[in-house]
Amino acid sequence: MMDLHPGLMIWTVISFLVFLFLLTKFAWNPILKALDAREKGIKDDIAAAKDARESAEKMMLEYQEKIKNAHAEAMALVSTARADADRIRDQELAKTKTEANLLIEKARRQIDLESQAAINQIRREIATLVIASTEKVIGKALDEKDQLRLINESLESGN
Repeated sequence: MMDLHPGLMIWTVISFLVFLFLLTKFAWNPILKALDAREKGIKDDIAAAKDARESAEKMMLEYQEKIKNAHAEAMALVSTARADADRIRDQELAKTKTEANLLIEKARRQIDLESQAAINQIRREIATLVIASTEKVIGKALDEKDQLRLINESLESGN
């Protein structure tokens, strides 16, 4: 089966120990340093990712608050605009009613003046007709004094 050679075993153990010594001396520390650096880098990356996530969550909350405030401000502006529109509409309506009432009053005064003028015109024509018919009945022309007296009598009797 297997033959054990003590010389070969000694050289194998010596070679292994020399290799282990060299490996420990030259390779082991750099490998450990590289693993420590990698571990530190991973921990730093995890911490940075955690900070970035917290920062992103904080920014998201701030933006949500800003959106909420902007929405509230927009609603306030809409409400103010509606109130202003209602106020302006009411002012214009009141102004229009006032102007309409003024026009109606002016028209009434104009109608009254024209009615009075028409009544006075009719009275003058009636007086003229009365004088003309009186002259025909009497058969003579009346002087100015008699005409004024007849006109006044007919106007007083018409009231």
